[in-house]
Amino acid sequence: MPFPMMRGDQLTVAHLLSFLKARGHNVDFFTLNVGGEMNDKQEAWLRGVCRNVNLYSHSLLRAAWGVARALLRGQPLQVGFFRNGKMERAVSSAVKRGEYDVAYVYYIRSAPVVRGLFHSKKASLIQGRRVVSFLAMQLSQTLNTERIFRNETGLAKRFIYWIEWRLLRRFEAHVWKDFTRSVLIGPRDVEAIKDVCAAEGLAPIDNWVYGAHGTNTDRFLPAAPEELVPGRVVFSGSMLYKPNIQAIQWFLETCWPQVRAAVPDAELIIQGRDPVAEIRALDGRDGVTVTGSVPDVGPIIRSATVCVNPVRAAGGMQNKLIEYMASAKAVVATSVSNEGIQAPAGTLVIADDPEAFAAGVIRFLQAPDQAVAMGQEARRYVLENWTWEAHFLKLEQALYDALDHDGHTPPAMA
Repeated sequence: MPFPMMRGDQLTVAHLLSFLKARGHNVDFFTLNVGGEMNDKQEAWLRGVCRNVNLYSHSLLRAAWGVARALLRGQPLQVGFFRNGKMERAVSSAVKRGEYDVAYVYYIRSAPVVRGLFHSKKASLIQGRRVVSFLAMQLSQTLNTERIFRNETGLAKRFIYWIEWRLLRRFEAHVWKDFTRSVLIGPRDVEAIKDVCAAEGLAPIDNWVYGAHGTNTDRFLPAAPEELVPGRVVFSGSMLYKPNIQAIQWFLETCWPQVRAAVPDAELIIQGRDPVAEIRALDGRDGVTVTGSVPDVGPIIRSATVCVNPVRAAGGMQNKLIEYMASAKAVVATSVSNEGIQAPAGTLVIADDPEAFAAGVIRFLQAPDQAVAMGQEARRYVLENWTWEAHFLKLEQALYDALDHDGHTPPAMA
């Protein structure tokens, strides 16, 4: 579900649907109605950009049964959680009727929906029509889950992440072979999946294309002078997402005391939907404010002197990073958070140890003119490299290339 457009995956799906509509493609959208919130206006928009919208209910009982079956089959828990026979049968029936040129599957957890319907790694002929399948893996889930596991301190959660990591490794090494193309964010994710293939004794992935995200440069804008708050540090992101939770805990434990010692009136705003209990408990302590869900993350980002992304356990790319940069903010980030974006020196500060990270934040708080100068370079980089359209045009060309299409008749998509 693309709404409420608070997470990176929701943003990507919504913008991809909008792009495809604007480019003249016909899109049938199949999705589970899980964890989304959509009002009447949003539903009208969704039905306006798609030829057909197919929503399927998915109960917790069905999800639990799917997880149990996945364990028995040696499949990742997330794959089992999202298995839905009704949706799979509907997609299979539509594909076999020859209604589509492209089946585009978002995330490996959705792979079983079309897995087995196509010839692997080449176009299939269905009802006289050439059809290709794309698996938008986006990030290496194996790499992502391993990092979460290694940064988790709770024994029970650590054990669950260990199980999922091991299951994902085997699944990710195989699943790409069942699709014409695999879509990945960037080189680090390709490298990680090649490593997984090698660990499983399999040939390396060889059908990948890049399909990174973008950002709204007309929504994330530089601050007006009256919007800036001296001494303000901002972290933005879903506070239900484990890598974000681990990131801000690491920052508060290892970096924030140094920042407050150097800049006693510094304040940290943690904004993001669904903060878990341990994050909510931080509110009001040591200059920290936890906002919870906000209607628009832009104003708080614009108010910052410096934005931070101390993520250490994620894969793929960090939407928050390009949102900060599009807003012309000085940014201090870890190298992990920059893997998918690969922003060059001069557009942000990369630091991985607590002392260097804290020093970067202190530098900008004490020299706001330097923060402004780096923020301008950051926005310039985003405008040149990270609009939604720039990346989706490359993805669209990859669709045509896979089809060996004449480039004139827009393909229909599921």
